[in-house]
Amino acid sequence: MNYSKYFVIFIINFLIAVLILYKMTQLALKWVDIYTKHGSYVVVPDLRDLTLSQSISVLKKLGLKYDIDTSRYDPNFRINQIISFSPEAGDHVKEGRHVYIQVNSKFTQSVLPNIINKNKQIAIKLLHANHISVKEIKYIHDMNKDTVLKVLYKKKPIQFGYKFPMIQDGITLIIGKGYERNNFGVPNVIGMSLHSAIYTLKNQSFHVINFYYDHSIINPYKNAKVYRQKPDPGTIQDKNKSIELWLTSKELLDHLIQGEEKDFKKQEEKIQGEEKDFKKQEEKIQGEEKKIESD
Repeated sequence: MNYSKYFVIFIINFLIAVLILYKMTQLALKWVDIYTKHGSYVVVPDLRDLTLSQSISVLKKLGLKYDIDTSRYDPNFRINQIISFSPEAGDHVKEGRHVYIQVNSKFTQSVLPNIINKNKQIAIKLLHANHISVKEIKYIHDMNKDTVLKVLYKKKPIQFGYKFPMIQDGITLIIGKGYERNNFGVPNVIGMSLHSAIYTLKNQSFHVINFYYDHSIINPYKNAKVYRQKPDPGTIQDKNKSIELWLTSKELLDHLIQGEEKDFKKQEEKIQGEEKDFKKQEEKIQGEEKKIESD
């Protein structure tokens, strides 16, 4: 048997198979290169300051597709102006790539949610969800650090439920920043005896205490009460500065307190009426707050 003849035939068939496989691989790579447009790309244009229609026109000319989000309103942008887009300007993408566009939608009247006594970050989330921009944040000394204490609009305090006009300015948030090392809140000692007032103040680290009393009072530690103090209760005061107290007889103070209680009662009734007006607005907003806080 002539084995050399079969060996030569095997070698020839093997080389032919290798050549066919090589050609098929080249054709496959060329097809993939054509299908994926290897080496070709489009540069994402800068869509800032463009309107939605202008942006769509530019993207179509470049062979790019787009997805549009109209769920946001920002008073700092014009209606139908592009707020943001992704991928960013200058990025290299293939033709046919989708570009995500966020466009400034039409205004819907914004209502201030209840953000008093809430953490700063949660409050800002609630404001953004209600299309309300924050113009300025001011920090004041208060034991409730990073907590919203007051909301101002055009330099005037506003309450939750406030409805903003069609064109709104940003609001100002007043937020607590805690106390400095030697600063403390002055306690309310009005109505106390001198002994109790001094004890209360010293317990809050205020040791410099000056007091004054009516000439009719022989012993200020007996049958006398504080009717005025400086600084006022709640004021932030350096513990090394003095607290001034004024005393009068118990009978005169009781008469003054009774008059103040009547005024306070009238004011309380007025506030209760306002609270009823806001109750409906609060119930509406609470559902939205819970949803955002869970995020």
